[in-house]
Amino acid sequence: KQWYQRRVAITAGIFWAAGGVILGVGIYVKVQVDNLVGVTVSHDTLNTSALFLITLGCIVFVVGLLGCCGSLTQNRCMLLLYFSLVTIIFLGEIALAIAVYANKDTVTQSIKDQFSDCMGKYDNTTTPNNVCKDAIDSVQSVLHCCGVNKTTDWKDYNHPLAPPESCCEDQTKCNYSTAYQDGCFTVINTFVNHNAKYIGFGVLGVALVELLGMSLACYLRTYIMKRDDYEQPYTV
Repeated sequence: KQWYQRRVAITAGIFWAAGGVILGVGIYVKVQVDNLVGVTVSHDTLNTSALFLITLGCIVFVVGLLGCCGSLTQNRCMLLLYFSLVTIIFLGEIALAIAVYANKDTVTQSIKDQFSDCMGKYDNTTTPNNVCKDAIDSVQSVLHCCGVNKTTDWKDYNHPLAPPESCCEDQTKCNYSTAYQDGCFTVINTFVNHNAKYIGFGVLGVALVELLGMSLACYLRTYIMKRDDYEQPYTV
């Protein structure tokens, strides 16, 4: 019994910690969204994403708390609620995965549109903090990429002679011949395709943790019910 009790507490603790992290990221994104007033597509998308992360973080945090408290106090109601909520989250993840896969072309195009929208705002000097410029420079420098699909994409965004300096390893001599030749979307797409199995293993690991938590919570609750029935005094 104690073995199952500890395992339920551990899996619930993982949910609790994950919920706190997701909630923190959502709050951070929500705070930073105000800097994207001039970027319509990215602002709307990030605002929605921030609210989604905050909501998801709160739900996962509460679920983890219920699991921890339910296992440690051996409360049948908490364990039942924990089992039910984890089941709903698990089914929701499956539905979300199916929806993303079915609409992967739309999701891909949305990412491209957001990056292109930021490229159009790259040279915007009307705002003191050009978040798009900082974001694109960071992405291009870290991923060693340039533009959306290819380097020459920048010619369509007021850069006829040379792309931004973040497109080059040697930023003092940056032009279209010395710049990174792969587009950022191409690099990300290649990375995802090459590491798809590891991403799949990660998703599978999360699913197994959820299934383990559901199974252990169900077993522990059943054990507590049988024990309580057994310990009830016999009455005539």
